Amino acid sequence: MSAPYAERIHDIAVNTFEITCYMFPLEEWELEEGDELSRPDGSMRSIVRFDGAADGAMVISPSGELLEAIAENMLGSDETDRELREGALCEIANIICGNTVPLFARNENICYIRPPRIAEPDENTDELFSKMNKESLDVLLDEGIAEITIYYSEQEEG
Repeated sequence: MSAPYAERIHDIAVNTFEITCYMFPLEEWELEEGDELSRPDGSMRSIVRFDGAADGAMVISPSGELLEAIAENMLGSDETDRELREGALCEIANIICGNTVPLFARNENICYIRPPRIAEPDENTDELFSKMNKESLDVLLDEGIAEITIYYSEQEEG
């Protein structure tokens, strides 16, 4: 399977946000309003590593409003603290990554995903995964923006 994966990952992410968080992508006519949405500042990012048919990681960085909405919608609570928001972000990243890695599967090889974690504030993922391919995309939802970056190096077929 050849790159780019961004469009397929976008579809996976939108589907996951719809089913898991009851959030929906902005309609075409609403995209102009997307310019008014606050961008993620990178202060809260979840990283999910994977290996096997491909080695790499997925990083998801939500805007502040989206992070709150993810936790509130997943947990069914209007009051969430930082720990609950981190847990919800890790879970949504785990689901999106888990549904993405089959794109790399071929022959009998599959990918194994590792437990998600919250990135350290000063952690530079571009530097950490500098030897890998990188694709980035934005998911514009009615509750905010999620920046998703996937780093990967596909295994040689043989």
